[in-house]
Amino acid sequence: MASDSRAGLQAKANVERPFIPVPTVELRQLSNGLNILVQPDFTAPVVSIQFWCATGSIHETPWLGAGLSHLLEHLMFKGTPTRGNSQMAQQIQDLGGHLNAYTSFDRTVYHVDLPSDNALTALEILSDAIFNSTIPTEEYAKEMEVIRREFAMGRDNPDSELGKLIFETAFTRHPYRHPVIGYLDLFNQVTRDNVLAYYHERYAPQNLTLIVCGAILPEMIFARAAELLEKFPRRPMADIFIPKEPMQHHQRTLRREFPTQLSRLALVWPIGGIDHADTPALDVLATLAGGGRSSRLNQVCVEKLGLAEQIEAFAYAPADHGLWGIEARCAPDKEQALLAEISRQIHELQQTPPQLTELDRAKRQSLLHQVHSQKTMSGKASSIGRGWIFQRDPHFSARYHERLQAVTSEEILIAARRYFHSDRENLISLVPKTEKAISATASSQALDRPIPQLISLGNQGRALYMPQHTLPLLSLRAVLPGGLLTEPENKSGLSRLAANLLVKGTRHRNAEKLASDIEQLGGALHADAGNNSATLSLELLSPDWKAGLDLFLEMVTETAPTETELQTEKRKQLSLLQAEHDYPMAAARDLIRAALYPGHPYGRKNFGTEESVESITLKDVLTYQTSRLLTREMIFTVTGPTAPEEWRGFVDQANASLTPRDSNPKNKIPVPVLREIIRKEKIVPKEQAVIHIAFPTVPVAHPDQIALSILDEALSDLGSRLFIRIREELGLAYFIGTSQFLGLEAGHFFFYLGTDPIKRQEIETELLKEIAVLAQKGITAQEFARARAKMQSQDKLEQQNPSQMTYAASLDELFGLGYAYGETRRSRIASITLDEINAIARKYFSSPHYVIATVSPK
Repeated sequence: MASDSRAGLQAKANVERPFIPVPTVELRQLSNGLNILVQPDFTAPVVSIQFWCATGSIHETPWLGAGLSHLLEHLMFKGTPTRGNSQMAQQIQDLGGHLNAYTSFDRTVYHVDLPSDNALTALEILSDAIFNSTIPTEEYAKEMEVIRREFAMGRDNPDSELGKLIFETAFTRHPYRHPVIGYLDLFNQVTRDNVLAYYHERYAPQNLTLIVCGAILPEMIFARAAELLEKFPRRPMADIFIPKEPMQHHQRTLRREFPTQLSRLALVWPIGGIDHADTPALDVLATLAGGGRSSRLNQVCVEKLGLAEQIEAFAYAPADHGLWGIEARCAPDKEQALLAEISRQIHELQQTPPQLTELDRAKRQSLLHQVHSQKTMSGKASSIGRGWIFQRDPHFSARYHERLQAVTSEEILIAARRYFHSDRENLISLVPKTEKAISATASSQALDRPIPQLISLGNQGRALYMPQHTLPLLSLRAVLPGGLLTEPENKSGLSRLAANLLVKGTRHRNAEKLASDIEQLGGALHADAGNNSATLSLELLSPDWKAGLDLFLEMVTETAPTETELQTEKRKQLSLLQAEHDYPMAAARDLIRAALYPGHPYGRKNFGTEESVESITLKDVLTYQTSRLLTREMIFTVTGPTAPEEWRGFVDQANASLTPRDSNPKNKIPVPVLREIIRKEKIVPKEQAVIHIAFPTVPVAHPDQIALSILDEALSDLGSRLFIRIREELGLAYFIGTSQFLGLEAGHFFFYLGTDPIKRQEIETELLKEIAVLAQKGITAQEFARARAKMQSQDKLEQQNPSQMTYAASLDELFGLGYAYGETRRSRIASITLDEINAIARKYFSSPHYVIATVSPK
């Protein structure tokens, strides 16, 4: 009887999983061997255009380890016979396009996402770069220096360093052992002629694939691509030998010190590639073991025993060899206990097959991830690309997930026994230099733009609904009136702590049971708090909407964290606070805010301080949750196919049980006025220097914010004056841009960059000169047009993610702008003039009072 019951449960779960249709992908091969794959999709007026080159760091013989593919990616848009440096990027941006690229072990991909009306023009520009790049000598020298700064950034980042050490240890012959960026000493030997030779061979038409997904007819792409690309002939291209990785027969360990306060551990075993028969089972096993809040490793190592601050399992299976592994972050004094517990958990996986409910939960999580990847045109195109480059099958992703959903408990057990042997184990540790223990206390066919519906609830409650019928997803969110302004004095970090504890238990379910029930539905649960608000969100498959809604409303109305969960979350928050010491940008941000807002909540850290977090009691959390977060001021949002008449009554009833809206006390501390130039510096043991220059502006609801956002866009892209002048022409910075802090009571606009420490004085002088010119002359008509086109393009791109559109509307409603403010903002962006923009630049950037923050090793 028990066996029949379990089988019935499994059958029921399989039936309830939504059917995800396999999309139509049309294929055409040009006479020169270039393949073109097009997936027409008119759900949004957007198109993603991607060139996939089947070359990556493993194909760089005889320059293995030099980073030729990555270097070439950086150089690809530096000029063609008809377009100069930065011109291609600017022209793409003028079309409202978002241009990017990435390099991996086995491919280099260049992609543009933009409104579909401009697709054919963007295709011509991108094709020009891919096939006609000249790699000018002067640009080559500048980009070499840029990548040297990228090397330094990688050496400063413990997570990046751990990733490199994993592959260095687990692979001894296969070129996966070499980092994609290469080794600095070998990189320094590369000449422009070497790169040109590599480009002319590897970027042959027969080694390239054009993938297009979006609101355009395939025949339009095929015709234009043939016109542009068929004139390029096939070229000789060596068939590169990739050595097989030999069988590992003994345990390997690598321990390396790093300037950090926390230890980072990785335990990995070799597995097969994406087409291996065992890979689906290993993939499900990774999700089951360490793929969510209810996973075994997270529940035991993080939540119950407090041995780790973060832990996850992964199955990395590219075309050839792969790795199954566990990564964790912990206090240094807990390393050995954590490793011992991981060993016990691995042994348990080898002894007993997982329960069907646990297996079903992991499968649902994987299904949700698959659906997630289909949200955007870019994601859909990438899915096609991966299947094509690995298997010459554009539908490989769908077929793989069918295999994954068919995995049995017995296959999981067999896989665990087959692969997790001690003599095939690789242990990599990245630890603090001091080894000192840290205190446990740190197109025309496209749809019109959808609009959220405001639904009034009883007792002043509000909900927003956005219909979404293209994918079987339901997104639930409660947008809460939290953030820095709502925290009591000396309790900084409370908002984030209290928000995270919303998912750690109710009156009816403890944290483990809640996580298990959520993930049994394949749900993804998240909570967090920022500067002005907090949020609780749940995304799940829409057939399970009622069960998911019940759980979600239970968290909102019956939160009941325990002292044990409080201590666990405090430990994790303190760990994140300590981890921020590894990132100079975070340190510069904190210096700026402390200088601009002394004595005001905006001067505090979202994570709080060690002292403030330690002082927070369970009573503090419960009081804050019931009187500040969980009140009728919150906004419920629902995005998906489930109509309001089905869920409104439940949400209305939940809202009625909350504290009235007018019970929220507001911040009474005035925002300080900056009356001088303030300099702040911090010395850190890093290889790069980071500089921020900040000017006070206005609150988020102020009318000037639209002009400031356009200025921010104009100054932050690859074609901006700051990027061209300071990074491209002078070669002083690796990265440079602008950003804003947006608060309900104040705001500031800041310029940031990363540089070689010996250049910090020179680059500060040049940046201040650029700001002075900006204040005096403003931006040009071309810069204005480009920025506006990008913002209008982004507005269209957002249509791919209705839940994010609903979230943005809920924030506008919460902040007093109104849920329909997005329409007002779009209209204002379309009507604002260049003179108005430049008046705002003069108003704020000509101020003699600003803050300069420098974080540097000296």
